[in-house]
Amino acid sequence: VDTNCRVGPGKVYDRVGYLLVGQVSEIYGRNAAGDYWYIRNPNQTTDYCWLWGEYATVSGNIPALPIFTPPPTPTPVPNFEASYVGKDSCSGWWMDMKLENTGGVGFTSLPFTIRDTVTAISLTQSSAAFVDKNGCAETFIKDSLSPGSNRIVSSPAFTYDPGGHLLRATISLCSNPAQSGTCVTKVVEFTP
Repeated sequence: VDTNCRVGPGKVYDRVGYLLVGQVSEIYGRNAAGDYWYIRNPNQTTDYCWLWGEYATVSGNIPALPIFTPPPTPTPVPNFEASYVGKDSCSGWWMDMKLENTGGVGFTSLPFTIRDTVTAISLTQSSAAFVDKNGCAETFIKDSLSPGSNRIVSSPAFTYDPGGHLLRATISLCSNPAQSGTCVTKVVEFTP
């Protein structure tokens, strides 16, 4: 199958080209594990890139290839997406937000502010966990939001039903406990 060619041996590196089925390239080196090949970039013939060996057929004296030291892995970038998923109630009314970690850094704490733009009431909570209140029945708590995962998080609870009001949720996810480390903030406006 077609396979990506990257600036380093692994998915954490940016893709800079690809080798299509039937294309041929000369191998100039390999990584120490022997599962990536250092080749001339088929899409930029003046550059080189790393090709995963899983989908490549190699011929020649492979043990004689030099072992190249790959470039340092890129610094992971923190990022997430937030969206409104519903309103819930038991003792008060809260909004459930879906948080999806789309970056390369895990998150362990969050401050969460929700503002009713009609009444100007603003509620804030800080948490060392990701808490999803499921009505009066049960509460789900997760300690972290790792890269690629998602969680439902419940907002602070209003004492009245804010249904039909424009709400503004401001959520910051932080890499360290106590809302510290690297933090990323998203603002979502919605009407429940």
